[in-house]
Amino acid sequence: MDKKPKFNTFIIPVIRNDLIERCLYTLYRYTEPNFYVIIVDQSIDGIDMGLREKYKNLTIIRTPHSDVHYTGNLGHSQATNLAMRLVETPYVTFLNDDVEFINLGWWQGVMDTFEKVAKATPSRPALMVNAASIKLPDWSVGKPKGEDHYILPYKDEYTEEDGRFLIDEPHYVNEHLTIQPGSVIDGINLYCSVVDTKRLLEVGLIDDYFYPGGANDYDLCARASMFGYRCVGTTLSWVFHHWSVSFQSIQDHENMRALVQDELKHEDLRDKWSDRFDLWGVRCTQEGCNEILHTEDGIKAVCPKHPDEVYAMPEQTISSL
Repeated sequence: MDKKPKFNTFIIPVIRNDLIERCLYTLYRYTEPNFYVIIVDQSIDGIDMGLREKYKNLTIIRTPHSDVHYTGNLGHSQATNLAMRLVETPYVTFLNDDVEFINLGWWQGVMDTFEKVAKATPSRPALMVNAASIKLPDWSVGKPKGEDHYILPYKDEYTEEDGRFLIDEPHYVNEHLTIQPGSVIDGINLYCSVVDTKRLLEVGLIDDYFYPGGANDYDLCARASMFGYRCVGTTLSWVFHHWSVSFQSIQDHENMRALVQDELKHEDLRDKWSDRFDLWGVRCTQEGCNEILHTEDGIKAVCPKHPDEVYAMPEQTISSL
């Protein structure tokens, strides 16, 4: 039995059952054995329970039907928060099931980014670091629908040279965007986000208010920033994210659509934060001041320069099943 202490826990919500095996195959192949995996299975037919025998330190939680979530689909936030109750490792990774890992260097690249942010902005260390994706969806680069951008073509296997290329070379996308090596970008999408567990518990879990999952990443970015942390993307670590595969299934297949309960949907950040929402946190309204308000308790936030500028932090919705 492997008795070495584990460093990280992967939480993987699943809504369709045909992606998780490839995700797990690449995860275990390209990650040192310092982790646990918790799958939160919300799929219609259930995933293969034999995966527990195939892969070590893997737990599968089958979400229940409840009076509120009568389809068994808790949404990304509540599914993740359900698994968070089992996390005892210093880091936790929020992972989509349509992510594939491509080389062993991905974890060290994330750890190097945590260190880089701590040195660059010691008063605002990283809460989470998100690996870069070889595939960039059309909306992220200003292209028409269906015209996604690929830094490299999709492959079943990537070479060491591919890995060096991704990390060491600038990647021209369009006249507005060239991805530079060693970049740290504020703002994340929760597809492969490595999180400092202690800091997350200080800031608060992902808000269940956002169902089935849209906007919960930006909400967490804003809240983390007001606690004095950064949520960053990095080009020191790369994965392949297929982007929106589960969402597309919901659009295309009637049985998948039946999993989503429209009456639970909340996607507009302004409904929670008011019109003052900003990805980097609510800012001071005093003339000439653009400071981000800071909170220590998650209840009220104040301006570092104008203590009379007080903002009531919106409540988090963290529900028990």
